[in-house]
Amino acid sequence: MIPPVLLRAGFGLYGRLAPRQAALTAASLLTRPRGRNPPQPWEHEPTDPLPEPQVLPGDLHALQWGDSGPLVLGLHGWRGRPTQFGRLAEAMVAAGYRMIVLDAPGHGRSRGLAATPRLLGEALVEAGAALGEVHALIGHSLGGAAAPIAIELGLRVRRLVMIGSPARPSRLIEWYADQLGLPLQARRRLDEWFDAHAGRPAALLDPVALAPHVEASVMVVHDEDDEIIPAADARLLEAAWPPAQMLYTRGLGHRNVLSDPEVVAAVRAFIAG
Repeated sequence: MIPPVLLRAGFGLYGRLAPRQAALTAASLLTRPRGRNPPQPWEHEPTDPLPEPQVLPGDLHALQWGDSGPLVLGLHGWRGRPTQFGRLAEAMVAAGYRMIVLDAPGHGRSRGLAATPRLLGEALVEAGAALGEVHALIGHSLGGAAAPIAIELGLRVRRLVMIGSPARPSRLIEWYADQLGLPLQARRRLDEWFDAHAGRPAALLDPVALAPHVEASVMVVHDEDDEIIPAADARLLEAAWPPAQMLYTRGLGHRNVLSDPEVVAAVRAFIAG
C-alpha cells in the first residue's frame, strides 16, 4: 500500500501535469470495491429456507430465499454481500414473502469491476424487469442510497427500507479529492466525470434530492453508533421524507443493525403493513 503522503504528492503532481488523466485514475480508484468486508459471525448461521443462487439477465448474481409470495428485493452496500440479509430474509419468508438479494455490480460474480450509486440503481431496475412485480425494496448502506435512484429510473415498489444509508453520497467525491490532494483542475475533471456518469449533476441522485419523487412508503433505520455512516445522515433523510417511518437504534454499528431481532421485526412489520 502506498503511504498517504506519497499518494498525495503523486496525485498533486499528476493532477497539475495531466488533470484529465489524473481525474480518470482517481475515479477508477474511487469506484472499484476491491474485495469484501470481513463477514459478521451471524452471516454463517443457516437460514430456513436455505438461500438458492440465482443468475439474472445482465450477468447479475443473487441469492433467493423462498419460492412464492410477493417479492422483496434487497441490495447490500460497499464491499458487502447478500448473506448479510439472511436474518431479514428468513423473517420475510416466514411472513409469506420471497426475498432476492443481488450481488451488486463490481462485487462477487456479478458483472463489472466498478460500483456507483447509478450502477447499483440500474442493476435494481434490471432485476425488477426480469423478476416481475417488486413489492418492497430493502437497501443497506450504498445499496440504500441506490434504491431511490432505481425508483427514479422506473422501478415501482410499494415499500422502501433504507438501512444505514448515506443521505448525500456525492459528498464522497469531494472528500476523496481532498484525500488525494487533487489540484483544482483535476477536481473539476473528476466532478465532470461523475456528473456525466450520473447523467445529471451527481448531487441530484442523492437520496435527499430524490425524496420528493419517491411515492413509495419509506422506512429509515440507522444506528446512533454507526461508525461508517453518521446518524446525522438519517436525520437529513428524516427531514427530506417527513412521512418516513424512522427507527434509531444504539450499540449495533453499521452492519450488526441488519441482524438485530428488533430491527428485523420492525422491518417485517413495515413491509407487511
